[in-house]
Amino acid sequence: MLKKISFILIVIIWFSAILISCHKTEPPKAVITITDTSGARVANAKVTVYANPNGSYIDPQEHTLNAIQYTDDNGESSFTFKNKAIFNVKAEKSNSQGNKLLILEEDKTVYLSITIK
Repeated sequence: MLKKISFILIVIIWFSAILISCHKTEPPKAVITITDTSGARVANAKVTVYANPNGSYIDPQEHTLNAIQYTDDNGESSFTFKNKAIFNVKAEKSNSQGNKLLILEEDKTVYLSITIK
């Protein structure tokens, strides 16, 4: 009887380990909000995500240098990336701009706020 219980426990642990190891990670996401110095959200601001100033790729497989989006009416733009990484983000509208560092992790959505001056 004890051997049967031990065998069943081993089988359950083995299947559990397989199921846990098959967990597929979600790609990193970023939601970037642009505000002005008064705290109001800025619509139609240009948001550029890039690796660094010397032209490295944000996606080496696709040879993508940067990702550019414009904020919606709520002052937000959303990006999805393939891998965890550290990128620079520049936001600009008219003669105002702001910069921040974006640190991406798998299975997470990063919320970043940039104030343009």
